[in-house]
Amino acid sequence: MAPKVSLDETDLAILRLLQDDCRTPISTIASRLGIPKSTVHYRVRRLEEAGVIEGCYAKLNAEALHKDYLTITLVRAKYGSGYHERVGRKLAEIPGVWAVYFVLGDIDFVVLAKHKNLDSVRKMINSFLNIEEIERTSTSVIVQAIKEDPRIPLADS
Repeated sequence: MAPKVSLDETDLAILRLLQDDCRTPISTIASRLGIPKSTVHYRVRRLEEAGVIEGCYAKLNAEALHKDYLTITLVRAKYGSGYHERVGRKLAEIPGVWAVYFVLGDIDFVVLAKHKNLDSVRKMINSFLNIEEIERTSTSVIVQAIKEDPRIPLADS
C-alpha cells in the first residue's frame, strides 16, 4: 500500500492531464499549466517514486479484441488465517481475470474477467471449482457497460 502523499493544485493538474492522455509530452503539460518543463519533470518523477503514478497504459477496446463477455463473479471462501491473500492469488492467476477485490461483508471477493466466448466463461467457472477454499460463487455476465472509466476522480474535477 502506497503511503499517503500531499498533493497540491499543480500535482492534481498534472495528474488530470496525464489521466486524459498519458502520452502528453512534458512540454505540453508545462505550456498548459504555465510552469517550467523542469518542474513538470520533477513532479512526475516524484509522483512515480511516491507510488501515486503506477504506470501508463493504452486503453484497449475489449470488443475489438474479441473479448465480448465481461463477467462479475462474487466469491465466498472458507475463512482462515491468511485466506484472503492465498485465495486472492489463486483467483488472480485464472485466465481472463483482470481484477480481484477482497471485500467485507457476506462475500469475500469480487472477480472481474473478460472472455472471448461462453466456453471461456465455463473454463473460468471450472477453475473456481478447483480452488478448495472456495465455498460458493455467483457469476453474472454483463449485457452492456453503461459507464466504464478507469480514471480516478481528483479534487475539484
